[in-house]
Amino acid sequence: MSLLMVSMAPSALAGTLDTVEVAVENRTPEEQERALAEALDQVLVRLSGKPSVLELPVAKEAAEQLQRWVIRQDYRDGLLVARFDTEGLMDLLSSRRAPVWGVPRPRVLVWLVDQGAGKGSMVNPGHPDFATLKQEADRRGLDVVIPEWDAADRDVLAVADIRGRFDNQILDASARYPHEMVLAAVLYSGSPATVSWRVLQGRKTLDDGRLKADSTGQAITALVDKVTDQLADRFAVTGGATDQRTLLTVESVGALGDWKALRDFLSGLGGVQSVSLVQVSGDSLIYGLDFSGSDAQLRDLLSLSAALKPCPDQAVAGPQWRYCWRR
Repeated sequence: MSLLMVSMAPSALAGTLDTVEVAVENRTPEEQERALAEALDQVLVRLSGKPSVLELPVAKEAAEQLQRWVIRQDYRDGLLVARFDTEGLMDLLSSRRAPVWGVPRPRVLVWLVDQGAGKGSMVNPGHPDFATLKQEADRRGLDVVIPEWDAADRDVLAVADIRGRFDNQILDASARYPHEMVLAAVLYSGSPATVSWRVLQGRKTLDDGRLKADSTGQAITALVDKVTDQLADRFAVTGGATDQRTLLTVESVGALGDWKALRDFLSGLGGVQSVSLVQVSGDSLIYGLDFSGSDAQLRDLLSLSAALKPCPDQAVAGPQWRYCWRR
């Protein structure tokens, strides 16, 4: 038996979690301090997944050490652009038992129909709603993939398929894009503006709902906030020590590159305090995971790996689980 302890430092951050842009009126020290404080609040919300983190004592503690977290700051086109030490901030949140939404995060493919006054149009990089959708996703740390809506997409999917909830067509069109989840939504302008939405993981509907807002822009903001809140409820883990170890058996891990990829994935999961390689038998590995969340949260986090899947037979319910590595 060999034992390998792996640090819990997260891997590369999804999207732009560490960088925030805040509009400034001037470059005075007072305005800089105000903008940095606003940027820190936004980063804390991203890293916890929950706006309520700003009501916890840890937010005040972080703010009192503001300059400690700032790695770099620049001015550009009336904006203060600040980059923060997200690893240090996640460690602080975890040590104070605040929610932490680590990485990897699910990539969410967004099929958003702006119904308008006609047949409706799909939001893509050339659509007027694209900038708002991207900006709001960045604000909350939601890792979105927005389709091109080119001929290849239109050959498989119509805007009416989103309204009609035709999952076969949605999933067929989604196959060309990297993603773990799909957000299918329809935005209706009016007074109020409304948006109906669903989050799919494969053929399973994880969440759905209908929101109202004063404008289409505010409806997009509300949509991003609601979806991010729902995902954070699923994936954000409260830090702290745990006395429970989960034994995870992973089969078919043959190459050294696969060993490293698996180890890096497990050690980067939010809420994982440590990972130990307990036993090696052929191409089967047994890891011990010290995880501070629930079994359900750990299952959800493991589902974010494209290569790590429950073995074909029924997985053993914790404390020992059996998965297979598939490249």
